[in-house]
Order: sequence, then C-alpha cells, then structure tokens
Amino acid sequence: MQILNLESGIFFQMGKGQNWRVVHPDMGAKQITLNYGKHAPGQEFTQHTHDETEDVIVVLDGEGAIRQGSVYTPIKSGEAIFVPAYEVHGTVNTSNKLIRVFSFQSPPDMALYRGQRDSSADSIPRPIEGHISRVQVIDMAKAGPIFGKPGDWRNVISKDKGSKHLSLNYIKLYYGDEFDHEPLQTESIYVLMTGTVDVYADDKRWRLKSDDVIFLSPGDTFKMKQFGGGPARLVHCQAI
Repeated sequence: MQILNLESGIFFQMGKGQNWRVVHPDMGAKQITLNYGKHAPGQEFTQHTHDETEDVIVVLDGEGAIRQGSVYTPIKSGEAIFVPAYEVHGTVNTSNKLIRVFSFQSPPDMALYRGQRDSSADSIPRPIEGHISRVQVIDMAKAGPIFGKPGDWRNVISKDKGSKHLSLNYIKLYYGDEFDHEPLQTESIYVLMTGTVDVYADDKRWRLKSDDVIFLSPGDTFKMKQFGGGPARLVHCQAI
C-alpha cells in the first residue's frame, strides 16, 4: 500500500495545462494508472485514442467539455466520464475558471507518457463521419446504490455498464462511518475528493485529506474511518 497525493506525481506533456502521472508503471503499477490535470480557461487535453485501454475521467472541480471532433459534451464537478478503448476524446476547459480532473486507465498506456498521444493540429484523430459515441457521462451521486455499506456507496462503472477493464465506485462517508477494505486480486486506487479520513494498516495510522491517494497492490487491506464534521467523498477504481 502506498499513500500518495495528486500533485506528487511526475509531469508529462499533453496539450496545454499541467498534467501529472501519479500512479504509473515506473512506481510499481502494472494494471492501472492514475493521472491528474489542472487546466486554465481555454486549455485542452489533446484529443487522442487508446489502443485497448479504457479511460475513466473524474471532474474534481470546475466545468468543461469532452471533445470528440466537433462535438462538445458538457462535464462538471461530481461527474465521471467512461471512455471505451479506441474512442476519440479530449477534455477542454470551456469555462472561465480552473478545472481539475483525474483519470484512471487500464491497462496502462505508456504511449501517453512518451508523448505519442500529444498530436499536432494536423494529426489529431477525429471520429469517422456517422460514428455513434460510446462515451458515457455519469453523475456519480446518482449512480446505482450499493446496499449494506456504511454511508452512501454508488457503483458508477462496471462490467454491467460495458467496461472490460475498470470498475469505479463513488463513496460518501458521514460522521464516524468506517469500513474495511477487503483484499482484492487486482490493483486498485482510492482518491479522497473532499473531507478527512483516518486509515489504519500494519499498526500504523495515516490522516488523509482532500487530494490524497491510496494505491493498493493485490492482497493489500486497511480500515478507513471518516474524521471530522463534514462528509468524506471519495472514489475507488479497481482493475478487473
């Protein structure tokens, strides 16, 4: 288990704006990656595609759009965007304020970090004429509920919703809520979006706040407990 932060990653170039790889193969990840981006008004994360890789983009703060050629689909804080493999996609800040996003990919796409997806204007991929997009924009707080869990759990992305490689849950913990993360057979990542939680593992305790990250290898386990007055909001993404 590794405790990280969204801004503790390695910078990589992709269009304009600031982008970091937070969980990636160079630090031990084999099945899943996590990227983080901050984009000022008008800045765009270049349109691109992934070979085999699925992408889940979560809007942390702000508003913008998913661009697919000439089609701009609005996105905003609290939404997750599921991008199946081979779909052309990019993110654009269409607002007058900063937008912050983070994204998960599985399997990892090393071409993104090598700069091979950062195309020039003449070579940006575009959807073929008449293509029907399979990209989904989902309000995480309104996704299907998972019963029997403390707080409010929602299944946002899964095999049942068309994913082959990723599962994403949205979690809201209220005062004193706690749960045990049971060992999984694949890698997974928690990102704390808002609030404060305590994490217990191997006789140690960590107090995590907004933008902190937990990267879990297969077999890792811990206990998490909400701390403080306001609810904690987080997402859990697992390679499947």
